[in-house]
Amino acid sequence: MAINSKSSLKDILTSEAACAIIDEYIPGFMDKSAEFGPVMGMKISSLLKFPQVGLERSAVKELCAKLDALDE
Repeated sequence: MAINSKSSLKDILTSEAACAIIDEYIPGFMDKSAEFGPVMGMKISSLLKFPQVGLERSAVKELCAKLDALDE
């Protein structure tokens, strides 16, 4: 399965490369995966826009571009 910014959080968690990209922007984010239950089916691109994540719009675009590059 190809991983990109439209992948669900559940699928993202199966990819070490994708987790590393997210940890680059949000250190420790992937360590909290036990708390993700209610949002596991959501697209990562949608989740990253939540204010609780604390990323600026430009950082979300960069992160999503890196995830999309995994799909190439």
